[in-house]
Amino acid sequence: MKIFLLLIFYILFISIVNGQELSADRLFDMLSVTTSKLESQLLKKKYRFSGTESLGDTIVKTYEYHSGIKNRKEKQSDSVSRRLVRSNLKETFTLTYQTTLAAEYNGIIESLKKHSFYCEYENDSTVTPASHLYQHEDYTADASVKETDGVNWYSITVHKKTFPLNKDLHFAEDLMDFTSNEYLIYYFGEKNVKKDIYYFSGNDIVKCSVLFINTRRQVIFIWKDGLNRRTIDNILIGGTHKLKSQESNDKFVAENDWMLKSKVHAGMPVFELRTLNEKNFTFCAGDAINPGIVLSESAGSIDFKNADIILGCMNCTDDKYLTTKIMSADRAMADGRILFVLTIVLYPLVTGLFE
Repeated sequence: MKIFLLLIFYILFISIVNGQELSADRLFDMLSVTTSKLESQLLKKKYRFSGTESLGDTIVKTYEYHSGIKNRKEKQSDSVSRRLVRSNLKETFTLTYQTTLAAEYNGIIESLKKHSFYCEYENDSTVTPASHLYQHEDYTADASVKETDGVNWYSITVHKKTFPLNKDLHFAEDLMDFTSNEYLIYYFGEKNVKKDIYYFSGNDIVKCSVLFINTRRQVIFIWKDGLNRRTIDNILIGGTHKLKSQESNDKFVAENDWMLKSKVHAGMPVFELRTLNEKNFTFCAGDAINPGIVLSESAGSIDFKNADIILGCMNCTDDKYLTTKIMSADRAMADGRILFVLTIVLYPLVTGLFE
């Protein structure tokens, strides 16, 4: 019995050792090497190039593992199927390692956790995500299991995020590079990033992250993927907002230092906005569904389609304003209304493959 157990252990050990050739460390190292160097490394590990396909602007190359055993009478010591998939979008890469051996997959995950990677809901039985995302600083590892033709394929997709240099971080649009709470912490520091809950109207709430809370540099990141606090839905600059952390705090910072590339910023008087645009523009007045929002079709030097500009008003409680749906900036100023840019809402231009 002991001999039998030792034999089983030996076979499993050999399989795991062979599979762990592409460990978590090795996968992350491979993210930064050139295609030719990667293929050279894979060749030594018995991986062969098997094809290229294009998914939009993303180029995907696949490498299949081959044990090298040709004699059919010789029992194959490693019958595990493995492949490596390299995806390339505009000099940005991900690597996906796939194996049919659960022990390899679990070993890589344990290695990630030893290197301070975390997944908040890993042991939460109340959620059933399609994959588990492990995050640490500027790295992510997305782990999933998928059955294909009766075989379980265990996948780990790794990615390293590239951020703008400090000297290149000038405008509010540059914040769109920070597509997760973990990335914000890595770049700006943990003390400057707060996990929070954002309250919309009614009972609609979402997870958010607040950068530089209660300061002139405050920015609220609303996440599409609330479970992992990543993938930007929109970011909010300026204005008053319902945050769980501020339920008993009435503090309001009128000015905000973040500026759009168009030079628009929160706190800007409507006169300055009108001057900057070089043309009259229209906005929703008190009888509209979204009062204060500048209409995206407004012409001029500012492209109002790239962001929602929401105006605030200090003297707009009269019947004339409250019964008007659409009003022009020139009309509002002629009426003596004190309008200003209250909030800027930015949206991602393109949802990319890599987050």
